[in-house]
Parts: sequence; C-alpha cells; structure tokens
Amino acid sequence: MFRTWRDPHAEHPLSETDQIRGVEVSDEGIVQIVMVPERPHCPCCLYDLKDLREKIQSLRGVAGVQLKITDVPAAERWTRVLNPE
Repeated sequence: MFRTWRDPHAEHPLSETDQIRGVEVSDEGIVQIVMVPERPHCPCCLYDLKDLREKIQSLRGVAGVQLKITDVPAAERWTRVLNPE
C-alpha cells in the first residue's frame, strides 16, 4: 500500500519518504501507524490521511486502523480527527 500511495505534495510514494515513523499490526488485525504529515497546516494532507486510513481499513484481514500523528503542532488534534471511533 505504501509503495503506491502518494502524499498530495510529494513526488515519491510514502514508502520512500520519512513520513511513516512506525507500523504495527496486531494478531487481531489492528493496524497502528505513526506518521508525520508533509505539511501540518494543509487541509488536503488531512483529507489524504483520512483516505489512506479508509483504504487500509478496506483491506481483507484488517479489523481496524489507528493513525497517530507526531512531530507537528497540534498532533493530538490530527490524531483525534483521523480516528473517529
């Protein structure tokens, strides 16, 4: 997934950037991703991460997805908005 997903502001797929800081997949199928948005004040980055979360959620075997945003101003707000559960 990360090899083909492109941030709206990046030339390269997510797998070739430093935006992804960590990925964990539990035995129950819960995917936790720690990320740094390319541009923390850009609304399209927020919508893009929402779309990425939904795409991962749609994969077979995935029971849930949690994005944790880090290293940007108001990271906790980004995290809260991106994880509606």
